[in-house]
Amino acid sequence: MNIAKYIMLMGCTRFPNKKIGVEPQTTGREIAEKLTATNLPGVPILDNRENKKVIGVVTEFQLLGALREGMDPDNFTAERIMARNPITAEPDTPAEELIEIMLEHNFTMIPITKNNRLFGVIDRCSMLDFYMTPSYERYAVKT
Repeated sequence: MNIAKYIMLMGCTRFPNKKIGVEPQTTGREIAEKLTATNLPGVPILDNRENKKVIGVVTEFQLLGALREGMDPDNFTAERIMARNPITAEPDTPAEELIEIMLEHNFTMIPITKNNRLFGVIDRCSMLDFYMTPSYERYAVKT
């Protein structure tokens, strides 16, 4: 079955259980550094590192918009520019549903949550990578 947790394992971002989320007080510069280091198009914003509840998302587009407005990346935080109450998906969400969410909302990434805690992310690259991998290879790395 093509579901989120397997797409994360096979896709180009493969980040289950890594520290990919940031807190609301994270600066624009720190977010930009995280995005460039991970090649992700966006980053989930967490209420805090312990709870890992996703309360927002900051994408490359939001960072670019802030820069276009003349904001200094060292002087604005995720909380100021994040999209609040983001749509998330569960690890067992079917791939077709993830694609539908991305297309319907023009999303570049979707935070994946388990028990209301960040589990990972799926981005467009991960989806394409997963679908370009022959089906027999998709399930060879189940953990």
